[in-house]
Amino acid sequence: MLIDSTLREGAQAYGVYFDNGAKRRMAELLASAGVDELECGWLGQQDLREFLLWAQGALPGSENDARDNGSPALSLWCPCREAAVREAARLAKAGLVHRLNIGAPSSALHREKRLGLSQPEMAARVRTVVATAKAEGVGYISVGLEDISRADPDEALALGRAAVEAGASRLRLSDTVGLLTPLATAALVRRFVAELSVPVALHAHNDLGMATANAVTALECGASFVDVSVLGLGERAGIASLEQVAAWIGQQKCLNDKKSYDLLLLRALCLLASQAAKTPVARNRPVVGEDVFAAESGIHVHGLLRDPALFEPFAPETVGATRRVGVGAKSGGAALTAAITRLRGVGAADSGLMSRVRDLAERLGRPLTDKELLGVL
Repeated sequence: MLIDSTLREGAQAYGVYFDNGAKRRMAELLASAGVDELECGWLGQQDLREFLLWAQGALPGSENDARDNGSPALSLWCPCREAAVREAARLAKAGLVHRLNIGAPSSALHREKRLGLSQPEMAARVRTVVATAKAEGVGYISVGLEDISRADPDEALALGRAAVEAGASRLRLSDTVGLLTPLATAALVRRFVAELSVPVALHAHNDLGMATANAVTALECGASFVDVSVLGLGERAGIASLEQVAAWIGQQKCLNDKKSYDLLLLRALCLLASQAAKTPVARNRPVVGEDVFAAESGIHVHGLLRDPALFEPFAPETVGATRRVGVGAKSGGAALTAAITRLRGVGAADSGLMSRVRDLAERLGRPLTDKELLGVL
């Protein structure tokens, strides 16, 4: 289900430069986490062949494209040009990549301004390029319909049909500038799934903050794959977030029967990507943020003490985190009593103590440490 594009889309983000060590460690963690496909980069990328040679020997099962052993397929992005797919095919023939992802503009805006082509000419190019890749021995060809959210739906579908008729194994719908909403995504994916005989994927950009929502909507509506990257890294605002989509899949029993991902590796992956991309992880970032399993306010702490599931979508241990309950200006009696009991073995909060705790927390502007709480007691 998950095509990880951290090493392609993520590496294209402004100012992001992954060194060889970071790329290899991320690839190892992504493979161990169970991603279905690893988009290793783009044609012409510096040191690409060196990385692919390493991956062939270092990643489990990378010598073939049999996914039943849980290893990821290795893929490569290239533009919709005959010369490009011929060059990419040499890497496939050498066993260095299993799948080729070809980008093809689907909107009139991109088609005309980038390539100067009419719709019939674009369809003819797609047919020729896909047929060339097949003839050159590429076994699995994925065609990405770029700028799908601004394309005429009928023209985009016709372009998809042309790709499939020429031998494409998958259609990837690319929301290049992140304009899709979940409702629009649902309609688009359902139409393509219903009318095409190959798996459909979604590449959702996050310019308006809807990439992860659009990705999970696509999976709910029949898409076989969605593109993700660690921390959502990618051009501009990035794409759908690996850790968020994987965690959502982990909560869906209907999807879980087909695939599961090792969520314990997500935190290490995100920390590594954060350091390599020089992109801090926000404390409230979903799934892996420092504070997503932290609580201070009275009603939430009271609920967590009764049953953590009341205010947590899944246990923090699922993603290698720990729960933190703070005592401060927003706390109630239940939180203070629990803290006293933890520190002294027995105890109960009274109104005077509660008032002192809240006053000190207000002055400090944060919850109290254990030492500070003991001082108030």
